[in-house]
Amino acid sequence: MNIDNNKVLDFIFQLIVVLQLISVAILYANVLPFPDPPAQEISNVTGLPIWAPASTSFEIINDVVGLTEYIAAFITGALSVYCVYIKLQRKHPDDSNRDEVSHVRGQVSHTRGQVSHVGGEEYAEEIIWTKLLFNTIVTGYIIVTFIALIAGIIFQLGKLWSAFGIYHNVLELCLAAALLQKGTFNYIIGLIIIVVYSISVVAITSQLDWYWDAVFFKFQGLILDFLLPVLFIRVAVQTHSRRRNESQPLLGGNSVDTNSLAPQYRINILVAAAIIHLVGNIANVVGSNKGIPALIFNLSYFIAFPLYAIYVHQSEKSRTKYIVPETSLYKFILLAVWAITASSIASLLSFYRHMYGWW
Repeated sequence: MNIDNNKVLDFIFQLIVVLQLISVAILYANVLPFPDPPAQEISNVTGLPIWAPASTSFEIINDVVGLTEYIAAFITGALSVYCVYIKLQRKHPDDSNRDEVSHVRGQVSHTRGQVSHVGGEEYAEEIIWTKLLFNTIVTGYIIVTFIALIAGIIFQLGKLWSAFGIYHNVLELCLAAALLQKGTFNYIIGLIIIVVYSISVVAITSQLDWYWDAVFFKFQGLILDFLLPVLFIRVAVQTHSRRRNESQPLLGGNSVDTNSLAPQYRINILVAAAIIHLVGNIANVVGSNKGIPALIFNLSYFIAFPLYAIYVHQSEKSRTKYIVPETSLYKFILLAVWAITASSIASLLSFYRHMYGWW
């Protein structure tokens, strides 16, 4: 009996979503009434409240955390300059590269809109992540992360910082949109969504009282952090399946052309970077902006964003092509519910830290 792996994975994912919904209900019921927030720390620079509890504990490790913030900012800043440099260096391809690009474009125009059936599996159309779009978004993601880190060092995380930190989330939204839209991006609709999203989040954050302002901003950002690894994994799985079945004929006697598929390790780099960044942000949400959780959060930048830079460096050498899976409305809703419930669980656990004195 043949087992459809895709259906098995879909069933497991649906089961996880159900379990997460139950977990959110249990955690919410047990955390009520919400505890009073701890005293809020004041920034030494701006004199404004920041998203950290006033505490004298972990003073030694907090000095280390401060140092890692500077190092993380330096690393992402250097990576930003490097990514911009290599993109400018490869802005004008030589004649041989032009011929290769024209050949690949011809292949894509021939296959666009088609669905191939190989080994009983259905594949989405082949999508090229071009230098104009996806690599540029990843480069911009590194740049705005550097800006957010610098703003965090100057202002510390709080309402004022959220006006800068939101752009980090905006670029994550662009990454998710490019993956969900099969490598394309509607610039007009995208711009409207970005403007509404960024203004709404910053406005809501500015109106909420402490501790809810920090919870809300971290909650909405963590939704995207949970979403990106799954989207990258979906692409990695589909691309691997296509490469694995490259020797099998299509209907009509044609063969699957995988010569232009990028090496699997490139998409794996994106998967690893997104997962590491997610782990750091979970520590930041469940924990506070001090102590060991803050140290884990900062250290995640040391690994995740160099990986993103490695991807840009490798991908700028040639046009990268992957198999981007179709995302039906049902799957989109399922992905959204999974990310929202996962972020809700992490946010509710932060209240448990306060209830049991884990500050």
